[in-house]
Amino acid sequence: MSAIDLLKQQHREVDDLFLRIKSSEGDERISLLGKVAEALTIHAALEEQFFYPFAREQGVDGIIDESFKDHAEVKQLISEILQIKQTDPRLNELCGRLERMVTEHVSHEERTLMPKVEASANREDLVSMRDDMQQAIENWRNRELLRMAEHQESPPPVM
Repeated sequence: MSAIDLLKQQHREVDDLFLRIKSSEGDERISLLGKVAEALTIHAALEEQFFYPFAREQGVDGIIDESFKDHAEVKQLISEILQIKQTDPRLNELCGRLERMVTEHVSHEERTLMPKVEASANREDLVSMRDDMQQAIENWRNRELLRMAEHQESPPPVM
């Protein structure tokens, strides 16, 4: 499994969480929203700290700036969702908007960015990056990820 495979796997996991949210209510829904927030926070941090810089090294640059903007919008929306009450009528609209934004972002990455990186990158480098990403995930899970999401922060860079 390469770094790209790991990122795509995370895309599928978030898709599944969005499906589960649609058929959930109450505390279950709030729990699933927390899981989406955590998953997207980790995923964005992995892309921003590992994948996007690597993509730039591979000469894939123009697409990256748009991806950073997408991430900023998603982080803002997650923050809004985590701060409103589950009885707020805007919750459904905000969740739908988040799902649409994430779906468009994922589609763009998987159709455009990832194939370009895969075509120019060394397979061993992608596997090594996956190992680094998995180590970072382990380190971040030991921190307050939801607090970071609520305050639109990314996990600190891995040294």
